[in-house]
Amino acid sequence: SVAPSVSPSGGLISLDFISRDPLEGARRMGKGELEVQDVASGLHPVVEEAAMLFANGEDEAALNALERATFDDLGSSAEQVWSMLFDLCHALGRCDAFEAHALAYAERFERSAPTWPASPSRGAANGPPTLTLSGKLCEASRAMIDQFDRLACKTPLLRLDTARVQDVDEDGARMLTEALVKVRRSGRRVAMINVSPLRDLLVPRVIPGTAALPEQWLLYLETLQQLGDEAAFEEFAIQYAVTFEQSPPSWDARWVSATLLPCAPEPVKPIGKPAVALQGEITGARQDAFAVLTAGDHPPGVLKVECCDLKRMDFISAGLLFNAITAVQATGRQPRFVEVRPMIAALFVLIGVAA
Repeated sequence: SVAPSVSPSGGLISLDFISRDPLEGARRMGKGELEVQDVASGLHPVVEEAAMLFANGEDEAALNALERATFDDLGSSAEQVWSMLFDLCHALGRCDAFEAHALAYAERFERSAPTWPASPSRGAANGPPTLTLSGKLCEASRAMIDQFDRLACKTPLLRLDTARVQDVDEDGARMLTEALVKVRRSGRRVAMINVSPLRDLLVPRVIPGTAALPEQWLLYLETLQQLGDEAAFEEFAIQYAVTFEQSPPSWDARWVSATLLPCAPEPVKPIGKPAVALQGEITGARQDAFAVLTAGDHPPGVLKVECCDLKRMDFISAGLLFNAITAVQATGRQPRFVEVRPMIAALFVLIGVAA
């Protein structure tokens, strides 16, 4: 069978795909990538059932099937079923269910459970990308912070939304402030948005004269910096120096969020042919739905197909996709589907796309 691995460290669910049976002829091409192979699916029945239900728009039935299956002995398909369950909970916005299943996952497999994924997205049209942090910032949030670091390295300006942060400890505060410093030293910029709730969360913990929670003090100063509250920043910077007998950070107007965002540069348009991509919900497809794949102007070799924005595909459309793949392969090109979400990946495997 083909099983995506569930990221144990939190953050976004991994979309790595591993062929557990080498006789299936499946070939792993890299993280989040699927290459078309002429093989049988070898999927667990519940994986096929959930994939078909989701493809047909029966989300609740798919969720129920996956939830019931987690109580069974799934053998080598366990990771794939759990990965699909987390993916579907996230797609449906079921944060409470996600967290409950994460706890059950940790107890069952005796390993760290995934956390509700941070969500990179676009803000206003032509605006900078946004990364949303959520839940409790702590050591278990390292995957979210690492994602922030990776995304920040790819764009001149990144918006960091902290509205959904519910709590923070010393490890989480340290990781976030260190990541912010690292990004700035690299010449990149970060504008924190919806930062007032995070500031308010930290206010009762920042007690002048009490030498405790130094990392949260520094994060509190960062929130004041981002909010442009210079008077409060200077006051608490002095209090930090007195309380901890250490030099505080200095005020820098360049890092005020309101200063950064109006200066957001227009995105640089890539030179050359744009990447082939499948996006949104592809349902009730026509024969020309996948013309982007069969266009004759793609060079020979591997044809990468971005699927990060593909939300759903029904079974009829998947069949047309298989026909399009066959036509593409006949021209000497090899489709490789990149960043496929687990629910859709199961459907792809079902129709003959393997990892």
